[in-house]
Amino acid sequence: MTTFLKKWTILINETLCPYHEAVGRLSEEEIGAILHESAEEVENVRNLLVDYLVNNPSINDKQQFVKVNQALLIRLLDKLYSCRKDNVPEKVLSFYKALGSHLQASLDFIEDFFGNYFDKNEKVPVVYLDLTRTEIARGLKKLTFVINSGCVEHVLAKAVLQPLKLFSSGKVGKNVSYTSLSYHRVLLDELISQKPMTTQTIRKSLYQLNFNEPSFVDFEFERLHALTESAQTKSEKIAILRFEQKTFAQYPEKLNTVYDSSMASLRDQVNGWIEAEIKFLENGHAVDKEQTTQIDPGEKINTSLSVAKLALIIRLLVVDKIIINRTVAPMLRVISKMVTTLQKDEISFGSLETKYHAPDKATITAVRDMLFKWINILAKL
Repeated sequence: MTTFLKKWTILINETLCPYHEAVGRLSEEEIGAILHESAEEVENVRNLLVDYLVNNPSINDKQQFVKVNQALLIRLLDKLYSCRKDNVPEKVLSFYKALGSHLQASLDFIEDFFGNYFDKNEKVPVVYLDLTRTEIARGLKKLTFVINSGCVEHVLAKAVLQPLKLFSSGKVGKNVSYTSLSYHRVLLDELISQKPMTTQTIRKSLYQLNFNEPSFVDFEFERLHALTESAQTKSEKIAILRFEQKTFAQYPEKLNTVYDSSMASLRDQVNGWIEAEIKFLENGHAVDKEQTTQIDPGEKINTSLSVAKLALIIRLLVVDKIIINRTVAPMLRVISKMVTTLQKDEISFGSLETKYHAPDKATITAVRDMLFKWINILAKL
């Protein structure tokens, strides 16, 4: 296997890339001969892979062997793809494309037949990523039409469609793993297949797929908050929350599936919010009174911000993973006790939470201007 990849490494790194005039002067016969030899190597790599993995009993050795060659094939594909510049003749572009298909065939063979050892956290080759993004963009148009034609709340529709739009447009970073790519494809297929297309059916699918994207988590918090606001008594509020908790706990969940593995699961975040809310409802007033008497006004953090600006800045810190509390509500309660604003020495937790989940356009503009001002201040430090 190593010898085989060495041939391709020399061909791509030393002969073909970066593009130069000598490559453009290759005749059709010379290009055909190179491609013929490369096509034969596709079969050779399969035999070499099978021989090595069958004859080597060590699982660790097999994993390392697959991982190293998988990574090398991906790097070669990316290098070949990077050579496709505007000044490259069409004949050479076709040559690069055909050679790349041989590399991709070997990589696909590893993934299909040795999936147990295939590194799903490895980056996807750029050429394959671009093709898949185009495929997802086509599916997204269909999904957008279906959602707009169904009975889906606007906020939820935006929370679902926006991450898919960002992914298909290439605005989520260059290095996308096989796991992330697979998740977005499964998410798109699952949502398109929903019948009927309603808020409830989408929510169920997102719980099954562990869609712990911040906008959807915020949507769930706001939805639960609205449900409890409509209840008259503590017991009714708690009953509503427990019912919601039971409902999503009974949704089946796909194993090893998550939108963002660096964040707590969707169920953990919503469960944490519910438990904190119930605890507050059960004894929150006593706790509030006790904490108020313990905190001296002189020990609070005094700011010139409005509640809306403070809430939005906190949300930016959460989205950017600077604040990494597993649940938002308890953290907001602490801040409401420890921080003052320009207008108020005592911040209402409910007001802070509402403005955290639903910032208005005027506040977003004001905070954006503030951030630009910070950039100028940084330049002078």
